[in-house]
Amino acid sequence: MKKQILYATMALALMGGATGCSDFGDVNNDPEQMTPEVMDFRYVFTHAMTQACGSDWDVWRNGCIYGANMMQHTTSVDWAHGVFYTYSNDYSAAYWNGLYSGDRAVIRNLKLIMDQWKDDPQHAADYQMCRILKAYAFQRMTDLYGDIPYTEAGRGDEGIGYPVYDTQQSIYLDLLKELTEARDALENAGASSMDSHDVIGGGNITTWRRFANSLLLRVAMRLTKVDEKTAETYVKNAFEKSDLLIADANDNIMVAHPDGQASDDSAEPYGKIFCSADPQAFFLSEYFVDMLKDMKDPRLSLIGTRCDNPSFAWGHESFDFGTSDPDELVGMPVGYETGSGDWSIANAPGYPGENFRSYYALPNRYTYGRPDVPTMLVTAAETQLLLAEAALRGWVSGSAEDYYNKGVTAAMKQFSLYPAAGDLYAQWITDANINAYLAENPMGTGDEAYKNINTQYYITTFCDEYETFANWRRSGYPELTPVDKDYPNCETNGQIIRRFRYPLNEQQINKANYDDAVSKLSDGDSFMSRVWWDVAK
Repeated sequence: MKKQILYATMALALMGGATGCSDFGDVNNDPEQMTPEVMDFRYVFTHAMTQACGSDWDVWRNGCIYGANMMQHTTSVDWAHGVFYTYSNDYSAAYWNGLYSGDRAVIRNLKLIMDQWKDDPQHAADYQMCRILKAYAFQRMTDLYGDIPYTEAGRGDEGIGYPVYDTQQSIYLDLLKELTEARDALENAGASSMDSHDVIGGGNITTWRRFANSLLLRVAMRLTKVDEKTAETYVKNAFEKSDLLIADANDNIMVAHPDGQASDDSAEPYGKIFCSADPQAFFLSEYFVDMLKDMKDPRLSLIGTRCDNPSFAWGHESFDFGTSDPDELVGMPVGYETGSGDWSIANAPGYPGENFRSYYALPNRYTYGRPDVPTMLVTAAETQLLLAEAALRGWVSGSAEDYYNKGVTAAMKQFSLYPAAGDLYAQWITDANINAYLAENPMGTGDEAYKNINTQYYITTFCDEYETFANWRRSGYPELTPVDKDYPNCETNGQIIRRFRYPLNEQQINKANYDDAVSKLSDGDSFMSRVWWDVAK
């Protein structure tokens, strides 16, 4: 696996050296002379798969500094941006820049591959797989920013250097179409040529059809606040092929990193940041830890750890794996920073003293905080919880409570997919503990059921912070308390961010299309403008 990822990275580096971008903006760089004679496009697809999942570049910035801190899975005294809602163009724009430009340029690369494979019978299945991955990447992009370049993105080779921004509504309708068509086309498309180059499904067509159908359910459910009719139609479409909806954690759509190293791009992005790039910056928040403790959640010991000395990075002889004893896990209060000002961590209730980094819980170093763990893309837990909500709405048959129980069970059992979690998993994730947890935390009925389903979604999407952020905006749960303080440079008047801002260079490079997109936002290009599906209710 590591070899495939690194070979793909090297191939794309060579590709970058053979491209010119002097006449094109950042979104549409022009790849010159890239043909099958000089490039094995299977490596390009491998690279696109790994980079669409996120890299440490955007995950550190959009995912951790902003996302996890905004959503209060974590908090940090070193990074104010997501804690106090301050602005950094480089951090806000990281995912955009990674997918549209530079060496990653996922959208450009997928367009290149699809142009090569569209009418090639040998790659009929591979072409449909590209459509699914493209839909996955674009949903994330539009969820984070709103209206974005879509139909004209990645088309620099066609002379389109300044792409228009499509409306999020039109993008969502096309994502629904693309996923439905790709799922169905794969049924008779023959075998994939990707084999070991496919780091998501290993060339297994059923895995990719599950990916498409379960993602279709996710895309459809995102519309519940703005277009219930379309949401219901496509939820039913996905449910008609219920055998292609992920029901078992062993069928999770993920990228494994069995040989991941913190020194290169073979690592799981969150794991690389938590164990090496920034090993003592992101602590589990008091809110999140207290939630897990109040619910008597056995996952706490697989989510958190306390280290006597968390400063050493992965690979150092003194790297501290810590203790996962739940009695020793304390979350860091949200809304503090280092230093001696009004927001100093020294002013936090229960402040343990200057050695506070050895007191508060970090992401567990046998599961999330290491480079060789999987990146979860779409899981059985998420899929079954969405089905629970769909059943609660009367859109699908079956018991909402049964789907809820299956979702929670899958969320716990997916820790078996973390290679170093064996002892902790055996100790805490037992059938008895799962049954006791469900008895203690049933789905309930009515509004309480809706709240509980989406609270479970919040728990299981830890370290998939883009999805956490999107579902929180859609559902309103959990009910997070903003850091409502008069912090210098706060951009939101003490409210949690609703979307990321466009990159500043779009104002110069693609100004006319940028201005048109901004004119449609309720509060301009700000953190508090809402994307189309995030209507206030």
